[in-house]
Amino acid sequence: MERIKVLHIITHLGVGGGLDNTLLTVKGLSRDRYEVHLAAGELESGEHYSDWSARAKAYSDELFHFPDLRRPIDFRRDFSVLREMTNFIKTQNYDIVHTHYAKAGLIGRIAAKRAGVPIIIHTYHTFSWKVAHAFHSSVLRNYLSSAKEKLYVAIERYAASLCDALITVCELNRQEAITRKIAPSEKFVKIYSGIDLGRFQIHTNKGRRLCRKFGLNPKFPVIGNVGRLSTQKSPLDFVKAAKIVLQHRPNAQFLMVGDGPLDSLTQDAIGSEDKIKVVGFQDNVPEILAHLDIFALSSLWEGLGRALTEAMIMSLPVAVTSVGGVPELIIHKETGLLSPPGDPAGLADNIIWMLDHPREAQIMGRKARQKVLSDFSADTMIEQIENLYENSLDRKGLQTSLAYA
Repeated sequence: MERIKVLHIITHLGVGGGLDNTLLTVKGLSRDRYEVHLAAGELESGEHYSDWSARAKAYSDELFHFPDLRRPIDFRRDFSVLREMTNFIKTQNYDIVHTHYAKAGLIGRIAAKRAGVPIIIHTYHTFSWKVAHAFHSSVLRNYLSSAKEKLYVAIERYAASLCDALITVCELNRQEAITRKIAPSEKFVKIYSGIDLGRFQIHTNKGRRLCRKFGLNPKFPVIGNVGRLSTQKSPLDFVKAAKIVLQHRPNAQFLMVGDGPLDSLTQDAIGSEDKIKVVGFQDNVPEILAHLDIFALSSLWEGLGRALTEAMIMSLPVAVTSVGGVPELIIHKETGLLSPPGDPAGLADNIIWMLDHPREAQIMGRKARQKVLSDFSADTMIEQIENLYENSLDRKGLQTSLAYA
């Protein structure tokens, strides 16, 4: 029986929950049934994550690079990669093209449609129009933000019209997309982003070896954050919240794991405060999480927040912003504490409460772990994606023709 040929397209092989989701899918899809290829664009100058590139090569049957596929809008490059990708897909005769992220999602879906691919699927790891909310400091910017958001929604409606199915990583995102009339409700399916649960075991002995590495005092609590230093994650709000906490709880320590375009601004905001550490990209996230006492998230928008679900799996108390699908996981005062986005004082208040109520915070952490364990295994995600593929093929009458090709 000839295998179904699948291409996953993603904007880049940089750090991110969407990439981790994609790589786990590419790795886990049944090789008895599917031949799985991966296509990815390039990171910007100075960005390179060898571990993620190595995983992409190891997990896929074939890995293809498109150098002109990059995050920033560049019409010359974008039209060039659209032509290149369309021709490439035509020569490969894919049965399914599955796209990820905004740039790859738009170009990949148009290319797949032009190439006559039978099944086109897209996963929303977050929504492109959320970027418009990053600018909100003046009336002019509010106006531009609104115009930009409307443009992104219009583009997404067009791209969604090219698809056979659309995946959201949580129910709240599915409902938002339906409300905005991105596509008919029957096109959407919710599939939680799976996690390799084997990497995230509870450590009963929280040794402080990493504290020495990062210059932290093992006797005092550590509040941590894992995420790209970008507008979405709002690291400057995290720093503001940390400084508020330190005014009231001077023994607290803060650890920021990640790098990105706001690295210099983040360091400037920290200034001479030696109890806030930025340690850059680290590939041992489970070990770092095991050394934290509280996980805090200051994001302005999220799909669901992969770093958050990883922290919850480790039974960490979490104080996070109420964005995207986060309230689907965090029930305030039950599985964690919520504060509005863009409100460092509110985030600081929640962190202080957890520091002052460690027993109640630990109970929240245990409840958070139980909430995500059953729904967030990689095996569950892959099973649901395979079901979606099979149902999509069946609706187009392609099962028999592929099985006996």
